[in-house]
Amino acid sequence: MTVEEKILILGALFHDIGKFVQRGILQTERLKHQEYSSGFINEVFKESVLSSIVANHHKEDLEKSKLSGTNRVLAEIICEADNLASGERQPDPTVKKQQPLESIFSKVDYKKRNPKLYLQDICELFYSEYQFPKQKDNYNLDDLERKYKKWWDSFEAEIKKINLQEVETIYYLLKKYLWCVPSSSYKTRSDVSLFEHSRITAAIAISMYRCLLEKYDNDISKFKEFDNREEFRYKLVLADVTGIQSYIYNIGHRGAAKALKGRSFFLQQMLDNVAYYFLRKLNLPIMNLIYSSGGKFYLFVPNTKFVNNTLKDLQKELEQKFLYEYNGALGIIIGDIELNGKDLEYDEKGKDHPISEKWDELNSIVEREKKRKLANNWIYSLFELGGIDGEIIKCSYTGVPLIKKGIIDRNETLTEAVHLDKDSPVKFMKHTFEGDIFYQLFENDKLTDDFISKEQFYSQKIGNDLKKHFETLIYQDVIEGYSVLDINSFKISKELKFENKLNSKEPRQFLINSLRITELKGDAQKGFKFYGGDWRFGDTYEEIVKNGEGIPRLGVLRLDVDNLGLIFKEGFGKHATFGRVVQLSSMLDFFFSHYLNRLKNFFWHPVDGLDENFNKNKYKIRELIEIVYSGGDDVFIVGYWSVLPDIAIWINDRFKEFTCNNPNFSISAGIALFDDKYPIYKAAIDAGNFEHKAKSKERKNREINAQSKKNGICFLDKDTPVSWNDFNEIRNWVRKFYEWIEEGLENKKKISKALISRLYSIYYEFEEGKYQNWAKWRWRASYSLTRLARQYEDPFGKEIKDFAAELFTSSKTEQELIQLLYIIANWTDLLTRKENKNDK
Repeated sequence: MTVEEKILILGALFHDIGKFVQRGILQTERLKHQEYSSGFINEVFKESVLSSIVANHHKEDLEKSKLSGTNRVLAEIICEADNLASGERQPDPTVKKQQPLESIFSKVDYKKRNPKLYLQDICELFYSEYQFPKQKDNYNLDDLERKYKKWWDSFEAEIKKINLQEVETIYYLLKKYLWCVPSSSYKTRSDVSLFEHSRITAAIAISMYRCLLEKYDNDISKFKEFDNREEFRYKLVLADVTGIQSYIYNIGHRGAAKALKGRSFFLQQMLDNVAYYFLRKLNLPIMNLIYSSGGKFYLFVPNTKFVNNTLKDLQKELEQKFLYEYNGALGIIIGDIELNGKDLEYDEKGKDHPISEKWDELNSIVEREKKRKLANNWIYSLFELGGIDGEIIKCSYTGVPLIKKGIIDRNETLTEAVHLDKDSPVKFMKHTFEGDIFYQLFENDKLTDDFISKEQFYSQKIGNDLKKHFETLIYQDVIEGYSVLDINSFKISKELKFENKLNSKEPRQFLINSLRITELKGDAQKGFKFYGGDWRFGDTYEEIVKNGEGIPRLGVLRLDVDNLGLIFKEGFGKHATFGRVVQLSSMLDFFFSHYLNRLKNFFWHPVDGLDENFNKNKYKIRELIEIVYSGGDDVFIVGYWSVLPDIAIWINDRFKEFTCNNPNFSISAGIALFDDKYPIYKAAIDAGNFEHKAKSKERKNREINAQSKKNGICFLDKDTPVSWNDFNEIRNWVRKFYEWIEEGLENKKKISKALISRLYSIYYEFEEGKYQNWAKWRWRASYSLTRLARQYEDPFGKEIKDFAAELFTSSKTEQELIQLLYIIANWTDLLTRKENKNDK
């Protein structure tokens, strides 16, 4: 960046920092926030030019100022960028004292349900410290100044510890503290954080500057019409990596437990690496990367000839790289859409806000382009015969062709012996042939017939590292000759000091799921990353399947947010702004990419379910499940089957709290069981089908006397998806029946497993009666359960009668309880089944 551009970016990032200072000072003693911002710049940066620009970023101040030349231009740009980035803020005369940040989830209402207002308290953006938003009526405003003052003091102390030449380090420190500070002054309500507002202002400012620079032939003195909102000065770019899910799960059984987690981690870093590559090629700062997660990233860029030509070149280059390095399994689709100032400003009288339509239109563009991959990048070599002929050596885990067998037989490719890590007994021989690298398993002092690809070797290596380092450090870099498959472009380590052994021009140093960036040392931009599932369980599925409760089976849980496209398109209605859209994206990603890591500290018991209190009869969650992928808006978890339903319930309950109990937000899930020998990619497909059923199949909802879809889960019975309310009721009965059979009630009296047979019989008679509520199953069930209650009069009699009453009245479930009885019986059956796990 030029000197002017760095001043512009820092000015945009810190123009409103004074609002943070203000909030820790009594209202009667406050100065203007511009004055506090300017004073902070003077104290910390000791930059008089930057301080003067920040002091005059409002139009009325700018008109009175003595700024001229380049400094005046920079102040004008920040002024307009600030206005475009703050459209959602409107003065509210009813606000008499300062308010905390309003939760963005309170503002989404495409269903017209008038959600209640919730407020976000000040806290760490860390899973163990994060506090859910509170309903406004339950929030105490009296102590707010003290909280903000304490929060400011922590920020001020930390910013003095970092290298102020590292703009990205500054960026991440601002994110750490400003994420929960409102972007407005105390007289205005705000649902966009000061961090999101500041980084959007910086992205708009640098984009406007570059656009004007091209328009006026690099002559800053000619810049004018800063507030021209008719010109299409900006572009929103979306890059979507396709085929990620099928690529992650398309892996052989052997080595899957290690490699699956490593593959997932690698692909997320690869996505970020591609995003950084874009930034480097476009010569843009980190603020222009609006969002990166869930297999896609968004960039806000200047609409210039240079950018447009570079985007075309990048698409061609990366399409070919993905095609060559992943043989078509992965691809990248890039789309963009022009924006002008009117797309970003807020029009209170407008029917809908254009930014929501533009966001949706951009996603539609990319979806259309997925159907015509390589349409603008055809080369004749695509039609030429290629690959390896004759007898082929393939990767034992993925089936990818590696080399012709005859070449291996000549022993001309062996180079060195390597280990997954220094503590691993597993040894491989590295092969190199015409630039390609692959590995051969070495056991009992001799080479085996097992070969693995470079990608598979490093996926297992990363999996090993993730198992050892729960608070991991990643060094990320963009280097010449960039390769999307180059796993060496980052590494995982415990070291806090960075050494630039690659002589990289732009090294980046990240802590994974830790905010302690001031402890990082070395000449690199420093930051933190959120990663969902920063732990790994056993090395093999055969090992995991021996550890849980009930029948020895594994399971896959898949879930995602319902109607997400509709939420972004219509959720804010005419009140949509760019800031709100970005705020919503960031907070959703925080929940899935980071907050779910709370699970690793939980324990589980078949009766008690999930909690954070340990006793010797409980299982450790981190030894039963691992999050293979969690980010954007969806989750993939693999683990021991019996714990996954409670995991799903916990995620749904926390998601409701996180989204302020807003009925516009819901999630749907599917759980599939599989044997430890069953291919993981098939289990992933099965769970996906169950999830699809939960989303698409209508179910009767007696409360509203209508059919419902989504907002539910499908488990054990693919033809019977259920609401979360009904799933909780099912779980309660399974919990009781398990306790009756396995643990007993008073004086440890137990009930026979014949109970399960009776439940099955009742359901099958209901099924034979073609699901009629008043068929013969009803009186037979009454007779059967009455006899059972008499047989076990004390202490089970009343409990059995209560179950019978609920079976006939369904007072607590949306569907008839008899329709759910198969799931109850089957779940209890599997949970109480005792197979010899050592035979597995």
